[in-house]
Amino acid sequence: MQKKSGALRTVTIMMVITFAGKALGLLRDSFAGSYFGTATAEATAFNYAGVLPRGFMDVLFSSAISASFIPVFNEALERWGRQKAFKLAHNFISLIFIASAMVTIVFMALAEPILRLYDGGGNAGVVALSITPLRIMLLTIVLGCLAFSLTGVLQSLGEFNVPAAMGLVSNAVILIYFFFFMNRFGIIGLCAAFVTGWLAQFLIQIPFLVKNHFGFRFSLNLKDEGLKRIGLLMLPVMVSTWVTPVNLLINGKMAHLDIYADESFNGLTYANNLYSVLSGVFVLSVTNVVFPRLSVHAVNEDRQAFGETMSQTIRVMFFLLLPMTFGLIALSRPLVRLFYERGEFTALSTDLTSTALIYFSTGICGFGLHNILTRGFYAFQEGRTPMLTSVLAIAANLGLSWGLVKLLGIGGPALASSISISLAAVVMLWVMNRRVKGIVSRRLCVDLLKMLAIGLIMLLAVLRTRDFLSARLEDNIAGVIWIITLPAAAGTIIYMALARLARLPEALTAFGILGKFLKRR
Repeated sequence: MQKKSGALRTVTIMMVITFAGKALGLLRDSFAGSYFGTATAEATAFNYAGVLPRGFMDVLFSSAISASFIPVFNEALERWGRQKAFKLAHNFISLIFIASAMVTIVFMALAEPILRLYDGGGNAGVVALSITPLRIMLLTIVLGCLAFSLTGVLQSLGEFNVPAAMGLVSNAVILIYFFFFMNRFGIIGLCAAFVTGWLAQFLIQIPFLVKNHFGFRFSLNLKDEGLKRIGLLMLPVMVSTWVTPVNLLINGKMAHLDIYADESFNGLTYANNLYSVLSGVFVLSVTNVVFPRLSVHAVNEDRQAFGETMSQTIRVMFFLLLPMTFGLIALSRPLVRLFYERGEFTALSTDLTSTALIYFSTGICGFGLHNILTRGFYAFQEGRTPMLTSVLAIAANLGLSWGLVKLLGIGGPALASSISISLAAVVMLWVMNRRVKGIVSRRLCVDLLKMLAIGLIMLLAVLRTRDFLSARLEDNIAGVIWIITLPAAAGTIIYMALARLARLPEALTAFGILGKFLKRR
């Protein structure tokens, strides 16, 4: 009971810290939206400079770092002790620094042809405007690789709060730029602020590494046994982590086929940012805590504990993500209006972004399930299944995105992304359940169906409340806030009350904690 309580406390603290960082991220994107909107050349240039390096880093390094390094590093800690494990970390970080620096230099040299290829020749002026911002933002690849590598070390040593605070620090740096320097230095300075934010994410982890007696030394022993194992795992891991970044690049490219072209690309980017922030608070907080534990169960070959942990995590994720899905579907337009619609961000920008957000929201549960199952396979140091399902998802997204953009406009690529990642998640769940018996039980299926039914009832209540308030409140910021908060509150109360009546364990636990709190008060 104490261990469960400690894990719950860790997840709760991480969620609070992560939410604070994501809230600053929303404020950051809100400023970007008001300055650039969706119709300006600066908006497209800034989003190119943000999307492309992030896609490159995710495809080549970031997810592969955490997903291949953490399991092997955890195994080294368990079997060999800290001294040998730390040597492995020194070798890995040194190698990843060299590789990421080389990639960054090459992409800087090829910035213009990369932009022309991605833009499709639609606007030479936008490409010319994007070259310098892209070259500056490419530096985030090196800094991101270093930051994620240190995060893997800290999380494996049981330090979760500092990595969770990385976004808080980074976004604070960028907001300071918006407040004091944006009008003076513009888009070039903004890109430099993003690079500074990534540097801050790297630096804040160093004191806590020192606290855990991890003193980094540059070392490149390619014969290190652990490094060889990471290398063997990394290629399939790299491919298996391509779903989200490659789909984002594909969908951005396909969005240009819509009648609004660059505006659709920018609207899709804003929607994806908002979707990632809102869903990431829950998904990443849970998976970052659970992944090292799954790795330990896998190393110890304790399949029963592994299956119980995986099954419980899936339950908790669906319990949290289903109401979020329905809430975002119902409240996408007022949310986009609240966060973005001001300055250069027009009513058309809101229409495009909120439409994309609705379709992105349908994939939240698939995103969460895919995230935890991928970590489960990596805990077994098995990258083949995630790799194959990722290839399936990317192929599905490519075909669906191309077809649906003609039918649904900007909503087509977003829906294609949701369908493809959900498809990959279902296939991975089927494979994992065959490997570890008991993950998918009859009770789990029944309870997930209960959650779905309760969520649909909640959706109807939120829609009715939203429409009732929209017809009676003034069309201003205060009115928009009420149109978001009151339906969201009503939906939450209904969801939790019905979940309590359905005797879902998560609701019973939540009401038990609330009861104890009220008694203490």
